[in-house]
Amino acid sequence: MSQFARLDRLPPYVFATVNESKMEARRAGNDIGIEFFSLSKSYSMPGWRVGFCVGNQETVFALRRIKSYLDYGIFQPIQIASIIALNGPEDCVEEIRQIYKERRDTLITGLNRAGWDIKSPKGTMFVWGKIPEKFQSMGSLEFSKFLITEAQVAVSPGLVFGEYGDNYVRFALIENSMRINQAIRGIKKIMQLLNDGLRGDVTK
Repeated sequence: MSQFARLDRLPPYVFATVNESKMEARRAGNDIGIEFFSLSKSYSMPGWRVGFCVGNQETVFALRRIKSYLDYGIFQPIQIASIIALNGPEDCVEEIRQIYKERRDTLITGLNRAGWDIKSPKGTMFVWGKIPEKFQSMGSLEFSKFLITEAQVAVSPGLVFGEYGDNYVRFALIENSMRINQAIRGIKKIMQLLNDGLRGDVTK
């Protein structure tokens, strides 16, 4: 298991402190499940689909057999770059984590001040927000369209992730803080209109 010791290091989109007991539970869980690790976000390699899984031996073996029929080898220079990234220093990962954390904090603080109460996530590069009560009858698809046309902000409607997501929309932390603040200003504008009673027809 020593070759997988790096799994104990957090990826760049985990912001909360993970204590040792949780790490132990994570390791123990590998006896009955499997864990996937992707280099896409941790080392800024999206699109190359480089990653690995560890855990239950039978499950990993079954996955290996399936993939041996479906996949071809990854371009060798990409494999070499991945090895270097995994064996190299973690400074870049910590730097990326701080960037995502700053974007998360900017978005959450701004939305809460605008009157859209959203809890701060402890991980991921996404923020899920429950649609404000007065807009919920629109559903996530129509509300997402509304945000585009009225606030010039693009979000993912929760419905595309399943029926239970229809009361939510998803923000991606892919823009810098300046652009996030610009989006917040647009959202604040429509929230203010709603509070002032000037857009009582938005849910019709």
